[in-house]
Amino acid sequence: MRADPRYGPYENLLEIVSDVQRHAGDNTYQFPAPRDPSGQNLYKASLIRLINFERIYPRRLTDVVHFSKGICMERLHDYGGAIRAFRVVAESESPLREQAAVKIRVLEKFNALAEYAIQKKTVGDYLTEMEFRLDGWGRLIGEVKGTPYEWLALEEEENAEQRLAEFIAQNYPLVENGIETALNLYRQLTVKHARSKNINIHYLNWADFCALLSKRYAQEVSPQSLDFDMGTFNKSADAAIRLYSLVAQKDGAVEKVEALGKLQAFNAFVAKVQGESE
Repeated sequence: MRADPRYGPYENLLEIVSDVQRHAGDNTYQFPAPRDPSGQNLYKASLIRLINFERIYPRRLTDVVHFSKGICMERLHDYGGAIRAFRVVAESESPLREQAAVKIRVLEKFNALAEYAIQKKTVGDYLTEMEFRLDGWGRLIGEVKGTPYEWLALEEEENAEQRLAEFIAQNYPLVENGIETALNLYRQLTVKHARSKNINIHYLNWADFCALLSKRYAQEVSPQSLDFDMGTFNKSADAAIRLYSLVAQKDGAVEKVEALGKLQAFNAFVAKVQGESE
């Protein structure tokens, strides 16, 4: 008896795989991840659909299913999962086995860097680990340049640099020249990754740090005291306002509303400090 198509899966494997293949080489460093018609991350949604298809048809086109799962996982930065999926294909008699083997060799390098860790007991330990990763991502970008893996490597390098900047900013009293180091790292992020989809986030993080510095100064030296120096306060405050304003003026930017809210709140704080200092 033929199964009633009304009760079959909504989409067949071809529909799922065609979406994955169409976006397998997208530049996700410069542009946000593609979305499916429901608005979900296409790689994540496709991976869920592939898993569901595999449960319903556990022995149907397993090489295509695993190969497509591998593509979705690598684009979601799950390199270990992608390696396992591609290994199933590489160890089979599938026509895709050679492509899978090539992907495994590249992804093993990604996975080794992503999982690299040392036992961290001090700030210096953390910085040592981050420097190793940054050097590794920089070399890997050169190795995969001109392939879709270049975008993944750039994303990983950017993420590592952002985490380093945030760590220094959060722990600047414990780092030699911590303030200048953090400011330089944020500045470098906006220059080096000017084409990144996260450029506005970098500007906001930079602005947040400048705002923090001005707030810390107002806490340590009362605006009502004779020791309070408005020039010192304004140095960080003006930088924060300039950076918030930069994002707040970008029409169509997702971060515009956040920047406007932070700008208004910070302007109110600055006005309060200025009033107390007079």
